[in-house]
Amino acid sequence: MHSPEDKSVINAIMRQPSLVDYPGKLAVLMFTSGCDFRCGFCHNPDLLDRFDAKTFSFKALKERLDKYREEWVKAVTVSGGEPTVHAALPDTLAFLKEEGFLVKLDTNGSNPEMLRNVLPVVDYVAMDIKCALANYPGFVKYRHLDRIRESIRIIMNGARDYEFRTTVLEGFHTPEEIVAAAQDVRGARRWIFQPFVPHENLPDVTLRSAARTKPSTLQECAAAAAPFVQEAKVR
Repeated sequence: MHSPEDKSVINAIMRQPSLVDYPGKLAVLMFTSGCDFRCGFCHNPDLLDRFDAKTFSFKALKERLDKYREEWVKAVTVSGGEPTVHAALPDTLAFLKEEGFLVKLDTNGSNPEMLRNVLPVVDYVAMDIKCALANYPGFVKYRHLDRIRESIRIIMNGARDYEFRTTVLEGFHTPEEIVAAAQDVRGARRWIFQPFVPHENLPDVTLRSAARTKPSTLQECAAAAAPFVQEAKVR
C-alpha cells in the first residue's frame, strides 16, 4: 500500500490526451525515466540515463488524473524510458487501475519477471520488436536475448490484449530482416509497423538527418510479416 505522499514511478506526463497511444481510447501518456537499451533512434533520449529522476507523488498523480477524467480520458499509457526497470512499477500501475483507468504498458521486453508480475493489472501491452534478435547486440546494444524471448512468450500467453511493434528504418528493416524477426513472434495476435521520424537530438547523430520512413517501406514490412502473425498493419 502507498500513502498520498509516496512517490510513483511517473516522471513526466503529456499535457494533451492522445488518440494514438491506446488503441481505440482517449488516453493520457505518462513517462518513466531510465532505459537499459541504447537505441540510436530513441524518441525520448533525454530519459535514457535519468534512473533517479524526480517523480510524481501519488497525491499529485491523482490530481492530474482527476483533471483528465473531466476531459473524458478513459486510459493511461505508461511509457519511457523503460518502465519495467523500476521496482515500484507494480504499485503505480495498481494505483492507476484503482483510479478507474484502463492501463497500457509500453516495454522493450528486457524484464520478463516484472512483466509477469504486472500483467494482472495491465489491459494492453505494447512490446517493441527492434529487429531480428540476432541483431539486438549491434542495433540496440542489448545482449540478453533469452530475456526478450521470455517476454514475448509471457505476453503471447498471458496478456489480455497486446501488440508487438517495430519502428522501421530505411535500409535496415528489409523484408528479410522482418522475416528473421518473425521467427520469434510467430502466431502473435498483432504486429504494428511505425515510421522512424528524424529529429535533432537522436542519440545516433547519423540518423538526425535521415529520411522519415516511406509509407511503401512500411507496407513492405507488414506484407513480409503477414504470413507469420494474425494481424500485421501499419500505424
